[in-house]
Order: sequence, then C-alpha cells, then structure tokens
Amino acid sequence: MTHSLTLYLLRKIQAQRYMSEIDYENTTYALEILLINLFKSVQVYAVAFVFGVLFETFLMNLAYVFLRIPAGGWHAKSSRNCSIFGLVVFVGIPVFLKYSLFTFSFNWLLLLSSIVLLIVFLYAPSDTEKNPLVSMSERKKKKRKALFSAFLVVCLSLFFVAAKTSTLLITGLVIESLLIHPFFYKLTKRSYKNYENYQTEQ
Repeated sequence: MTHSLTLYLLRKIQAQRYMSEIDYENTTYALEILLINLFKSVQVYAVAFVFGVLFETFLMNLAYVFLRIPAGGWHAKSSRNCSIFGLVVFVGIPVFLKYSLFTFSFNWLLLLSSIVLLIVFLYAPSDTEKNPLVSMSERKKKKRKALFSAFLVVCLSLFFVAAKTSTLLITGLVIESLLIHPFFYKLTKRSYKNYENYQTEQ
C-alpha cells in the first residue's frame, strides 16, 4: 500500500520530469520509508494511548529516533515484523516501566550510558541491504552526528531530568545501540557492513 501511495504522490508532482533516474529512485525509497514510519508511529501511539503510556512511549521513542537518524541500524524484513517489534518495544517496555515503578539508579544510568557511547563509537552508522552506506565521507559524518546525538541525550538524562524520564531516555538509546551492533545482525541472520559489497566512494 505504501509503495503505491509513494508512486502516486510522485506522479502528482511529476517528479520524473525534473529528477534523474538515480534521484528518483532515492526519493522513492526515502518517501516510502517516511510513509511506513508514519503509519507505524500512528499504530504504536494509538496502542500506547489505550494502555495509558502515551507520554512514556513518546520519551523513549524520542531518544531512539534522535540516535537512529544518524546511526541507522537493523530493519525488520517485513512490515508485520516491524509492527510487532514496534509494539513490543515501544509499548511493552513503557507499560512495564510505568506499572512496575522501575527506574535505573544513577550508577546504572552511568554504566548503560557508557556502553551506549562505546557501541556508537565502534559501530555507528550501520546500514542495511537496501540502503548501503557506500560513501566513506558520509559514514564519517553520520558517526560524528550519532556520537553527538547520543552524548546529548546522555547528558540530559544524567544531569537534567528525573529518574523516571532518564530511565525512558536511556532505554531508548540502549534499544537503538543494540540495533547497530553486529551481533544483532548476526543473531537475525542479516548482512552487516553492506557497503563492502560495493566499490567504496570517498
């Protein structure tokens, strides 16, 4: 459905008239991903509202997305699996944290933050089969942005917000850091460093 809607929108603005074939393909991919994420977000937030964790889901998702934009990472193979993952992670975890009244101590927050920063430093950005990061300069740029994003959320979590909020923010970072780790790619039988299959661009 999203692919058909993507093509329809591009036809409406007559994108092919002023785009090269490569630009058109890239735009099609980016727009389709945007629409998929939009639909999934509506689904997740609707369920979060039903379970009374809308704000908690928003905080955790905010930290996750803030790091994911530059860091990239694993994607589910199917739309169904993506939906299940989103609901389990972004509704299930906030429900548990809210109703169990669980929060991380400062020492745990510090430890998890250090692990996140180390993983981001070592492995960000991570690409996918459909969207390999061929350009070396682009990978370096994304790594810097990912480190900055993670560091910003970590500082906010450790020094400026309450323990409940810190727990949600750091949990969002932890989830994203797991999704860029090569072990997670191996665990889900997905290829890692897909850019190595292409001629490296500077």
